[in-house]
Amino acid sequence: MGKLITSRQLIKAVFLLLILTSMIIFVIHSDLSALKKELSTIGYRFIFIVFTTLVAYLFGTLAWWVCLDTSKKKINILELFAVRQIGETVGLFNPTSIIAGDLLKAELITRYDIPLQQGLSSVAISRITAILSQLSIFLLAMIWLMLSPLKNKVMQYTGYAIYVVCVVLLLFVVLIFYWLVSTKTTPKNNSADTSFVSKAKNQLQKFLWDTKDFYQQQNKVFWYSYLLFALHWLIGSLEFYLILKFLAVDVRVIHGLILDMSVILFKSAGAFIPGQLGVEEISNKLLLSTIGISGGSIWLSVSLLRRGRQVFWTAIGAIFYLCIKRKTIHVTI
Repeated sequence: MGKLITSRQLIKAVFLLLILTSMIIFVIHSDLSALKKELSTIGYRFIFIVFTTLVAYLFGTLAWWVCLDTSKKKINILELFAVRQIGETVGLFNPTSIIAGDLLKAELITRYDIPLQQGLSSVAISRITAILSQLSIFLLAMIWLMLSPLKNKVMQYTGYAIYVVCVVLLLFVVLIFYWLVSTKTTPKNNSADTSFVSKAKNQLQKFLWDTKDFYQQQNKVFWYSYLLFALHWLIGSLEFYLILKFLAVDVRVIHGLILDMSVILFKSAGAFIPGQLGVEEISNKLLLSTIGISGGSIWLSVSLLRRGRQVFWTAIGAIFYLCIKRKTIHVTI
């Protein structure tokens, strides 16, 4: 038993070291002097950017909260907001991305007498509703884009690849919903294999079938979470819009939505990179040019201001974590 505890503590220590190292690299590679200059340019208006993301994060918290079923009475929104922010911060800087962040969320809410398995299920379900709502909004934004005057500009940069991407994502969304509504029985696990890979496979399979059961038995709650996450993405995309407006760029709200949804997809591809250093900057430059915004160093200003918001919420997540660690967390496995 002592050896097992030591091994778990060692794993936690390694992950903590990776996260701290990633955060240090992130800060070192962030041009803080340039960020200070950009912040001084927009002044107090940076508060509006932070407030917009705060509202978006609150909707994201609500979308997870409704998935907790009866256990949501054990934790209030502000407490869950803190837990979610910690998990999102860890996911940003951990090489395993959202996997580590989501596992930590489930572990942290056990301190509110919410069973670990229920916490894991709620996290998995909310992650699926988040992905589905995000892809749905992205596809709608792409339809608008391809019917707008910007189509020729977009085709100049992407060619027919944009159609291929949209078709693949649409098929993915359709297949997920088809799987959710299908009535196939849950497969039984009769395997005697106790290896790590087998356990991980069985756990993943269990989460998927829990999500399917949740959709079929609590359909309304599933769609509540889906809609709340849709609001989360829509409000979050206002960050792009506000930043460009503050930089005196003539844009519409739909442009902010297109940029935000597209950047998220790019960042997902580079999720293993701590803080997505470089990935976000390249994405901003490419996507701004794609919709015809390429004047001067706008892309750099946008990147710096978005990094500023990221640094702010990373600090908040770290503060929340230090506060929560003051209390003992009991986890039953």
